[in-house]
Amino acid sequence: MKNKLALLIANSVAACTQKGLLPDVNLPQIEIEVPANPEHGDYASNVAMILASQAKQNPRKIAQAIQENLTDPEGIIEKAQIAGPGFLNFMIKDDLWRKILQNILDQKERYGCLNIGRGKRVQVEFVSANPTGPLHIGHARGAVVGDVLTNLLQTSGYCVTKEYYINDAGNQMNNLGKSVLYRYRELLGEKIEFPENCYRGDYIKDVSADIIKKEGNRYLTRPEEETVPYFNGIAGGVILEEIKQDLKDFGVTFDFYFSEKELYKDNGVSNLLSSLQQ
Repeated sequence: MKNKLALLIANSVAACTQKGLLPDVNLPQIEIEVPANPEHGDYASNVAMILASQAKQNPRKIAQAIQENLTDPEGIIEKAQIAGPGFLNFMIKDDLWRKILQNILDQKERYGCLNIGRGKRVQVEFVSANPTGPLHIGHARGAVVGDVLTNLLQTSGYCVTKEYYINDAGNQMNNLGKSVLYRYRELLGEKIEFPENCYRGDYIKDVSADIIKKEGNRYLTRPEEETVPYFNGIAGGVILEEIKQDLKDFGVTFDFYFSEKELYKDNGVSNLLSSLQQ
C-alpha cells in the first residue's frame, strides 16, 4: 500500500511540473508513514515539506497542488487531506481493506508469497560451527539470520536447500581428540599437564567419563596416534548430536549436514583441482 501511494504522489508531482505548478525538482524517496493518531488517516506523507526548499514555495501550497493532481486509477483512496504545515493524509477505502483481509483468509500461509525466484535452486550454508564444543550466542545469532534468510527466499519463489558444513577436519579436531585423551588419562589417575590448545570444558570430561564407563582403561597403553583419532570421532559425534538438538530446540533444522572429512576423503579435493587445471 505504501508503494502504491508513493507512486501516486510521484505521478502527481510529475503532473504538477508539467502544468507549471512546480518547478523541475529532484524528487527524493517518498516516505509514507502511519500517523500516530488514527484520526489523521491511514497513511501520511511529508513530501510537500521536503520539496519546499527546492521549489521555493509554501509547503501547504505544494501539498494542495499534489492533492488536486492526484489520479487514483485503482480507486484505493477514500480521501486525501492537507494537515498542519503541509502533511498529506490519506484515508483508504474500507472495501480495499476488506478485500485484503479476504485474501489473507483465502491464501493463509501463502499470503504475501512471491515468485521472483521462479524455482531457481539456492543453497544457504549457515551456522556450521566446529563440532569441538557447544554452540555459543554467536552461533545462535547466525542460526536466526540464516533461517530467516531461507524463509524469505522460499517465500520469494526459490527452491532452497539448507546446509550445515561440518568442520570436522584439521588441527581443531585433532586437538579435540587429544583433549578427550588427556582428560581420560586424568580421570584414570594420571597426573596430566594440559597443553594450551586443548579444550577444557566440562563436556570434555563428560565424554571421557562415558568412554571409561563403556570401555574402561583399555586405551591407557595404546599409542596416542591411534587413540586420538578414535576419541576425536567419539567426541565430535557426541558434540554434533548436541548441536543438532540445540538447533532443533531453537526451531532451526537443516536439509543436509555435510562433513569436511568426506570432502577430503580419497583425495577428492586434490583430484578436483587437478582436473580443473587440466
